[in-house]
Amino acid sequence: MAEMDLYSLPQSPPNFDTVGTFYVAFCATWTTLVFLGMVFLIVNRRNQIVKIRGLPLSLSAIVFLHAYWILAQITYPIGLTLPIIIAYDVQYFFMGLWFPLGVALFHASNSRFLYVAQLQKQYTKSPSLWKKRSGCNGADTSWLCRFRNLDYPTKILIYIGLGMILQVLLTVGMWLACSKYHPTFGVPGTELKGGTIEEQMVDLSRGWEWWPSALWQVIWTWIIAPIMIWKAWGIRDTLGWRFQTIGCCLSKIHLSVMMFEVFTIFIPCFQVVRHRSLRKRAANSNAKWETASQSTLRGSSSLDWKSASVAEKGLTIDFLDKELGDRLFTKSALEYVLKENPGPLQKFSALRDFSGENIAFLTSVASWKLSWPESPDDDQFRNSDQFRDAFTHALVIYTNFISPRDAEFPINLSSRDLKHLEAIFERPARILCGEARVDPATPFAVDVAPQSRRRSSDGATDTWHDWIELGEVAGRIQYAGEISNGFNVDVFDAAESHIKYLVLTNTWPKFVTEMQQQRRSVETERSGNTKSSHSTLASRVSHLIHSIV
Repeated sequence: MAEMDLYSLPQSPPNFDTVGTFYVAFCATWTTLVFLGMVFLIVNRRNQIVKIRGLPLSLSAIVFLHAYWILAQITYPIGLTLPIIIAYDVQYFFMGLWFPLGVALFHASNSRFLYVAQLQKQYTKSPSLWKKRSGCNGADTSWLCRFRNLDYPTKILIYIGLGMILQVLLTVGMWLACSKYHPTFGVPGTELKGGTIEEQMVDLSRGWEWWPSALWQVIWTWIIAPIMIWKAWGIRDTLGWRFQTIGCCLSKIHLSVMMFEVFTIFIPCFQVVRHRSLRKRAANSNAKWETASQSTLRGSSSLDWKSASVAEKGLTIDFLDKELGDRLFTKSALEYVLKENPGPLQKFSALRDFSGENIAFLTSVASWKLSWPESPDDDQFRNSDQFRDAFTHALVIYTNFISPRDAEFPINLSSRDLKHLEAIFERPARILCGEARVDPATPFAVDVAPQSRRRSSDGATDTWHDWIELGEVAGRIQYAGEISNGFNVDVFDAAESHIKYLVLTNTWPKFVTEMQQQRRSVETERSGNTKSSHSTLASRVSHLIHSIV
């Protein structure tokens, strides 16, 4: 009788016993849930919670990792139906390609969290210190300049693509060189070793061809994941993104694909549902109180809104005033804070809600409108330098907050509003930001002697005059090209109204709730210090869990 080896080992029938049936049923059920969760996120892709996460990267990572997970689940019931060598080939390529690519896409998705959190910090600073998008004129420059002009997700995908090309070359090259997987060709000395079936199976699952896959896992699991946990630990956002990032990194350390999917899919789904509830509460409160109390709030703002909280963080609303109740969630309350002191709301939206561009846009538009005369004569004003100054500053607002090609965080506008603004500003913006060769003096007229900072009627510096530094043109500029007839003082009204409603139903309720919790916490701490300076173990554990979530 000839000695049997792995190459001649017969195949086995499917194993659908109780355990095998459980694996198949469990795999099908969980795959269905994951698929439904992905569909839910795709349907809600315009929601801020989902949109800011970079859905293509997250879902691509899940597709690769879930395919790897399915392979592990069906190994018991149907794995032996394949020839042993073919089964190990499949395992080798999934471990060498599918799994590393899924983990790389996952880390690219979560690195977006750190990227967004870092860039949003600029909205807590003076506009003159905002980080400008670096790059080159992409029309007639080198491929390196074009690469620098790409957005962050595209750059990450290019890096991952280059890394995976290297990984594919290594994986395929080692498979071709290793003759244990194909005895007819390969490098001498790489044949299958062992005198028994058991010894040959052990040799088949070991060897230098597995080193690249093992190295990727060590790098992602024990180097990249702990670094990301450390960087994300101090960030406190309202979107559940930090909780998702830390949870996914911990899941990577324990190699749990299911926990990946829980944190990447189901946590955002939960956040979207909770966000809908919060928006509904804010909308109902505003509808209930706005019409009835609008005149009262305006007429007695100095009495109703101003309180002892002025000394605390510069706020002018007492968020613990029981008489105000749900009226804190109204549009009048929001507009009062935007007008009197938007600083705390700006800081909260940037550091906690990652929507600092919305508050910055609203305050910039409000400041820009102050440059217009109260009742200008259309013909004279449209031919004046003041009109061109107004357009130049409006162009800055467009490129900083609206243009998908220029703004780091474009505000979320409807396609109709965006097309309307693009028809007015896009051509001047392209002249401004590149992809066109123009005379540096035309259409821009650079002031030889820049004016000093303009001051408002109360003597304060008008802040939006301090940060007009567009593209590579230094100093003050004035747009001297053709201006659309659709440009007027109301050009941003539709966008302003839309963004204000988004803030009212998204950021503002979170901000009010946050301020109320902080005030209650401070008062509770003060009262607690008078009684006892010690805290129970339960309260410490509760505080730790709250800080993580």
